[in-house]
Amino acid sequence: MSAKKSLGFLAAASGLFLSANAFAAETKVETKINNEVEFGLEYQFQLLNTDDGLKAEGKEVKETEFLTRAAKLAIRGKITDQLSWNVLYQADNGKLERYWLTNKVSDSLEVHIGQQKIKTFGFHRRLTSSSASPIRNSMTTSINPLTDKLAVDIVYKMFGTWSLAFVKDYYDASTTCNATATSVCNSWNGYDVQKQPAIAFEWLGSFGDFQPLLQYSRYDRNHSSSLSAGLRYKNDMADAYVDYTMDERNAKGADASGKAEDQKTTNTGIVVYGEFFTGSWTPYAMYSTVEVDQYAAPGAKEKKVNSEGKLDDNEQIITAGVFYEGYGKMYRPYVGVVSTSGKFADPKVTTDEETRTKLDLMVGLTGKF
Repeated sequence: MSAKKSLGFLAAASGLFLSANAFAAETKVETKINNEVEFGLEYQFQLLNTDDGLKAEGKEVKETEFLTRAAKLAIRGKITDQLSWNVLYQADNGKLERYWLTNKVSDSLEVHIGQQKIKTFGFHRRLTSSSASPIRNSMTTSINPLTDKLAVDIVYKMFGTWSLAFVKDYYDASTTCNATATSVCNSWNGYDVQKQPAIAFEWLGSFGDFQPLLQYSRYDRNHSSSLSAGLRYKNDMADAYVDYTMDERNAKGADASGKAEDQKTTNTGIVVYGEFFTGSWTPYAMYSTVEVDQYAAPGAKEKKVNSEGKLDDNEQIITAGVFYEGYGKMYRPYVGVVSTSGKFADPKVTTDEETRTKLDLMVGLTGKF
């Protein structure tokens, strides 16, 4: 985004933010200024042994490597009783991941402004992070169009938690688009050309041990959308959830007459996850699937298999492992095994399909200070 457009977005958002703060000032005349600052560290190191059978026969890869999955510095502070700020910095690659201000207008109303985690793609996206989770699926990583974005998020608590966010819109930078109607692009937004904000809505309910979740977003100049629904069960013995997500992505194409049209690709995913608290050990398991119904031109054959060397059409992940909790949240050693499989064209009989599998064995350490 250009500096001029970024300033315009922030100026408009700041107006809403400061107006809410002014409302809070009416109810409390005295405001105490303070400089409370807290520092934290999130990390994950992993020894990974991979037997990559997703490649064609004879091209499989077996390797063992030591990985820094995450090394993040978290800083947060309070300016007043109502205003606070947060920063999350990726120390391993020198990237400022998130930075936002929070205005606590009242016990039931908050406004967040800045680069923040957008509430889309279910509990799996909401609850997991690279610093704490040994495994995630492609639905929450490569497919999700709204991950960490500049946004204004209004949160209201009544019969659960309601959230409405106005987000810097999605664009696909893999193709160069122009303004002509016949320009074929992966998104309706050209390269970082913001016509309007994306909108993300969330409702998170609370009924004892159960938390239902509903999320809906409209993005890419209102041409595309995502819908997620989930249910979480959490108590002193277990934390488990199930998610369903459907993302309808419309690329900008042209019909036979040259008129611009939507070219829809539908991504659907299911995640089932559970971890069980047994004292010093926390076993966990996850099952997830991703299916991509890709756009096919009239008369063209629909794609049913992954491209060679990629998981761009279908994916299934089954994982299980255990955390050791004897050192608390600061040091959580774990072991795990992950099976990732997909359907590919059989190189010997191209009209047939075959299932290929990658097996990962993990030994790692994660934690938060």
